[in-house]
Order: sequence, then structure tokens, then C-alpha cells
Amino acid sequence: MPAWSGCDEGHAIQLIRVAALVLAVALAAVSAAAEQPIYDLGTKADVAGDKTWRALVSQIFPNLTQEPGANGRTQDFIHGTDKLRPIDGEPFGGDCSEPLRIEYLEYARVEIAKQMRVIVGITTDYDSCVGALALFEGGAEAKLLDVVDIKYDANYAFGPDFVRSLGANGQLVTATSFHTTTSNSPDNSILILATEDKLSLIGNVMADSEKDCRRVVAENGYITITPDYGPFDRITGYIKSSVRHLAADCQTQQGREAVTITRTDWRWDAAKKSYRKVTP
Repeated sequence: MPAWSGCDEGHAIQLIRVAALVLAVALAAVSAAAEQPIYDLGTKADVAGDKTWRALVSQIFPNLTQEPGANGRTQDFIHGTDKLRPIDGEPFGGDCSEPLRIEYLEYARVEIAKQMRVIVGITTDYDSCVGALALFEGGAEAKLLDVVDIKYDANYAFGPDFVRSLGANGQLVTATSFHTTTSNSPDNSILILATEDKLSLIGNVMADSEKDCRRVVAENGYITITPDYGPFDRITGYIKSSVRHLAADCQTQQGREAVTITRTDWRWDAAKKSYRKVTP
């Protein structure tokens, strides 16, 4: 039997992603109540006063306009995509459509250093061009404090429970950047520190699944937070890698599946006032 075609592999990877998303939603429902995505930017934002989500997003994209979308409904579009600061100093070099439609946003209202803040992740149509992550004041002014572009790859996602506490003075924001158009499926979990007025990169947890006619490699990443000394908790990223070797028919498994788990720890460095990678 021939090896999977690129199309078949892409379809299989998409099915795996759907299953993973369903599991993530189920876990989030058990561990924390995730906010529902906001599709109508004209609704009231979760801040004091009467500001809409559109008013907040307009601080990021001053050229935001309302126009009829493909389905005839009025939707929000960005003209002349503004250059946001890349979270890792290197912007993704993908194509940008004009105008760029905002599909929805996800948010979390949190307390950082005894100040209310709203963390917002904005998803564009087809994950195009830019993945904006923004930090706002939680009061009536709802001032934009910082914004970054988390897009590393063709696609990105924020997902449920994308903001978790690191202690009284910070929050961990997790986004994923990936693509599904090749024989391998890289997933880059981006770890971002949200402090009172700033968003900064902590590190990355990289998983890379692939299949060819010789073997199947399935990698899954997950992240835990544990109490630590100092003002911020410890972050640990795990990668579970499963390797199956295949027979000449490209389907039949040969031998036992090999499973390994690797980990990376990040701890707060008081002298540098940032997280640093440490040996477990």
C-alpha cells in the first residue's frame, strides 16, 4: 500500500487537532471557566464603563472599519495592517490579505499586582498575517498597555484557558503557532509573561509530529505550573514523543512503540527580572 499522500496526511492531522481541541475544551471546563469567544465587537467589553470591544481593538488597529462580509453581515476589517512588535523579534513572513477580517477575539479578565487587567487574543480570518495579543487596563479608560504579534507560522490559536496565574504579579499566556500543509506537523507553544504593563517572551515548547513510509512520530506538548520561591511560579514544559516503526507496506507496525518524555523548566531570575531556562 502506498504511503499517505500530503492530502491524506493533512486530513488526518486536522482530525487529530479537532480531537485535541475537544479534549482541551473538556479539560478547561473542569479546571477553569473559560470566557466564550467574542464574535460581535459591538458588544460591551468586560471593563468598567460602556466601552465596546471595538473601541478596545481600535487602539491596536486604528484603521479598523465595519464593512459587509462574505455572508452579508457587517463585520470588522483591518486596512493597511499595522506592524505589531513580534514576540520573538522575528516577524512571520506570510502573505497579508487586504482588507484583513477579524474573525473573533478571546479574553481573560485578571488581577496583576493588585490591578485589574484584560488580556485579549485576536484571531483573524484563516489566521492570516498577524496574531495580536494585547494587554489592557481593566478600568473605564481601558487603555492599551502593550501588544505583540505571536504568529510564528502559517496558523495560530489561543484556545480555552490560555491565561493562567503565575502568582500575584504575573500571568502566563499560552498561544500555539503551527501549520498542517506538509508531511510533518510542528506545534510551537509560545509562553508569554503578562506583568502589570508588559508582555514578554518566556520561551517555547516545540512538538513536531511526522509520518513517512518508515515510521510515525507523534509528539504532544503540555505545560504545568507549580509553586516556587520568589514572586513567580515555576513553569515546566513536557514533550511526550511516541515512535512507531512501519513495515514495507507503510502501515503495519513493527516492534514496540517507543515513548520518551522530555522536560524544560523555567524559573524566575530575580537578578535579571525575567524567567530563565534551568536544568530540571
